[in-house]
Amino acid sequence: MFKQFILPLLTLSLSAAQPTTWNFEQEAPTLEQGWVAISDREQLLGSSFVSVAAEADGGNNALRIIGSVQSNTRDPFRQIDPFAGAMHYFSATPFRAADLSQAKTLSFRAKGNGAVEVALFQNATGVRPYSKTVQVGSEWKEYTFELASFGVDTAQLTAVAFGRNTPGSLDAMVDDIRIQ
Repeated sequence: MFKQFILPLLTLSLSAAQPTTWNFEQEAPTLEQGWVAISDREQLLGSSFVSVAAEADGGNNALRIIGSVQSNTRDPFRQIDPFAGAMHYFSATPFRAADLSQAKTLSFRAKGNGAVEVALFQNATGVRPYSKTVQVGSEWKEYTFELASFGVDTAQLTAVAFGRNTPGSLDAMVDDIRIQ
């Protein structure tokens, strides 16, 4: 009885920090895999919104992120930076650190319309990420970043996110995300 109850729980908690590769072919972006839609509206009663889904693109599934980032005009939220996107927590518990110190790069393919921020979160900075901006176009393009260029402690990573933190529309597809 003990094995029947505990072993599935151990498997769930150990697999929650993995994988470090996502291609969305056999998975949907769900909380169970750590992918969630996140915006200032849900978190802080802001004005932005976003939807996240696995979507087919020419026989291939990818993470589709559609939304709008809007400045917060309501008191007392005017000081809150707007944001919207898709986030993956590296642990089954949001913002619990995972040791990815063996990893050296973050790479992914993306396409869409305009600027997309890729952000890494770590324990030391809480909800303030380290980010890079890429300009995506209508064709798939591969992006690779050295994790060191983000200035993060890879032994304390908590999440990765794709989205936007400046006002404007967000329409992007992201696929083949790898932290190696």
